[in-house]
Amino acid sequence: MESSPNETAEVLDGRYRLGEVIGRGGMASVYTARDENLGRDVALKLFAPQSADADELKRQEAEIQLLATLNHPSLVTLFDAGIDSRVPEEPRPFLTMELIEGQDLRSRIRHSTVPLDEVAVIGAGVADALAYVHNLGIIHRDIKPANILLVQVRPGEPLRPKLTDFGIARIIDGTRLTATGTMVGTAAYLSPEQARGADLGPASDIYSLGLVLLECIKGAVEYPGSAIESAVARLHRAPEIPADVPAEWASLIRSMTALDPMDRPTAADLETALRQALVSPESAPGSVADEPTRILPAPPSRPPLVVPESMRTTEARSGGRTTAELRPGENGPPRTGVAQRLRSANRGKLAAVAAAFAVLAVSATIFLSANTPATPEPVQYPAVTGTLGEHLEQLQKSVQP
Repeated sequence: MESSPNETAEVLDGRYRLGEVIGRGGMASVYTARDENLGRDVALKLFAPQSADADELKRQEAEIQLLATLNHPSLVTLFDAGIDSRVPEEPRPFLTMELIEGQDLRSRIRHSTVPLDEVAVIGAGVADALAYVHNLGIIHRDIKPANILLVQVRPGEPLRPKLTDFGIARIIDGTRLTATGTMVGTAAYLSPEQARGADLGPASDIYSLGLVLLECIKGAVEYPGSAIESAVARLHRAPEIPADVPAEWASLIRSMTALDPMDRPTAADLETALRQALVSPESAPGSVADEPTRILPAPPSRPPLVVPESMRTTEARSGGRTTAELRPGENGPPRTGVAQRLRSANRGKLAAVAAAFAVLAVSATIFLSANTPATPEPVQYPAVTGTLGEHLEQLQKSVQP
């Protein structure tokens, strides 16, 4: 898409002054621009003039709606959206996004192959962004090096990725934006299901990311050629991984590029595996194999009840209830169960308490008897007759206890 001579000299929407072109695609061009209202530099993506193609209109509208809902550190932030109406007969949608200083992954690969520790950083960041958008029901459908921007957050730290260009993204299980059998995406990075024109899911993005990571390692596109040649090649052969690639990396890329989408890891599992590579001495990713269901061990059994020899008795059946036997030499608990053992123990405790009370009562009785003065016997006076004798007898009765 060519720019008009005066395009960069004008202001879009009364606010954005266009600068140089920093990217160009089949549906849009990306410019640097100056937001004159806020005094900041932005990236402005200007779409081609609207046409009568309903599918293309839906893709343009879908990008604006999707980007407006996304907020993640590994995604390019959308600031604004509008319509360029400088040519009334050809209105053109545009987006303004944060301007990323740096290069994209495609330029990085062209310079040289990417060391495994950098591949781990790039892969983990993109996987984290995909886990976020997949959780929202969105698939990107165009994962490729040119759509992964590299940002220097702090001096001396590895470049961090930011995923951009959701221009052909779609809502999972939503209305199709393309006709059945139509391939939408970049041919070299299409998943097998994209190449067949089948329904897509999050696993399609995982496959494309697998090809991107492999390209970082090899320094070359895995499925080159025309769109048809590239799309058909992946249906007939698996990606070729160099023999000198560490086994952990080879296993990870094979799982990401499995022909069956169900055999590929999720973005969240992939992010975890690649984070492990960041702390591994050899930058080796962790395993993404499914973890088997864990069975919790049974709690340890109680040790058998050991009954002293003196307490082992043989009980007989009485009152219509059957009791178990404990023979000398047995170490197991009575067969009557825990409840009966508790009742027996309680009866024993009650008997011991009752005996203690009996001993205390007897002791108290003896103590009181020993310390209580004996009752004196009545004094025997000499026998006196007559009236004096009667008076003496009455006096004796009156002083008896």
